[in-house]
Amino acid sequence: SNLDGEMVLVKNDINATWKAMEELVYNSKTKHIGLSNFNCQLLRQILSVARIRPTSLQIECHPHLSQAKLIRFAREAGIRVSSFSCLGGASYISLDMATVNDLLFENAIILE
Repeated sequence: SNLDGEMVLVKNDINATWKAMEELVYNSKTKHIGLSNFNCQLLRQILSVARIRPTSLQIECHPHLSQAKLIRFAREAGIRVSSFSCLGGASYISLDMATVNDLLFENAIILE
């Protein structure tokens, strides 16, 4: 975000970024590289240019956002999947992208 707190989109070449991450592996700066918040389309794009397959994909996943197709695609591509916000994304409330009702913290089944 900028100084006024507004979100600013920055153009980025994810293929070039992935190539730079691969160089970190080749130069022994890291052993594994992965992705976060990528959908199937972006994951396919990386796989089409990658010399090193991503070892992991971290995604938001919970009962309101199961991402079954993305998880299946990643697993079929040999990529491990881990998730965050398993009870819903509380940070989205302050962005007016969710309400308290979207969270599972107060869900009757979870509270049992």
